[in-house]
Amino acid sequence: MDDDALTYEPVGVTRARARDGDTWRRAGVDERYRVMVARHRVARRAREEDRAALAEDVVTWRLHRAAGVRIEADGPAVEGAHVVSLLGAGPLVLRGPCRVLWADHEGFGYGSLRGHPVAGEESFRVTGDDTGDVWLEVEAYSRPAIALTRVAGPLVPVAQRLYVANLARAARLLHARRARAGAADGGSATMTG
Repeated sequence: MDDDALTYEPVGVTRARARDGDTWRRAGVDERYRVMVARHRVARRAREEDRAALAEDVVTWRLHRAAGVRIEADGPAVEGAHVVSLLGAGPLVLRGPCRVLWADHEGFGYGSLRGHPVAGEESFRVTGDDTGDVWLEVEAYSRPAIALTRVAGPLVPVAQRLYVANLARAARLLHARRARAGAADGGSATMTG
């Protein structure tokens, strides 16, 4: 894949769920970085099994693929794994090489490697709340790393938010498909592939 050196500092901030701006700054994320915190409801009154299935969709790259992102990875998101996200079509493809920094029962976080259009870190989690609602939570801090993203300037965060909204839409579709399959089977169903 690509070079193994991360292209930013500090490393690992997404592991701790920074959520608000002050926490990001205390963790060492300075003003060079744009911070994004997004939370999208993907299921209402769901069971823990539904949340866990969507979290599995995240760490196996199924969610990203369902959102139309081409993924080059040798396996699931586990600490140390390399992945390349390919966005675009034909000759207009942006390669996003990353290394997974952490993974758990909710999702994972990865950091950018040389060649990524932005330098920074992003996490993807599937969480549940007391009402049974299931949420896709994405946290990121990044700065432009190539000429294209520097020139794009304020469009980059807009594109990042659209990307996350597309992931949430794909999560809802995966959940609905799983629920329909479970209803047809008279119970719970788990998707494969």
